[in-house]
Amino acid sequence: MKAVLWIIGGACMAVGMLSLGFGGIGVPGGPTATTFGTLGYDALPELSITGQGFVGLALMAVGIAILAVNNASAWKETGGY
Repeated sequence: MKAVLWIIGGACMAVGMLSLGFGGIGVPGGPTATTFGTLGYDALPELSITGQGFVGLALMAVGIAILAVNNASAWKETGGY
């Protein structure tokens, strides 16, 4: 059962990080790298978290919680190591 929880927790973390990396953080004018041509200035100060980013953060929190609970008693099974 612990192996299944490790896989689920790791998958939640991976999907959360990918969600944040690919569209979770952006600017209103489009891709951050191309906003200079459309807005006339660098839009880095206007970075915000999108809906996809909030889902990614939630998935990462769930993944961390699953992994932490799953590993909380690992020291008992390894003899303290």
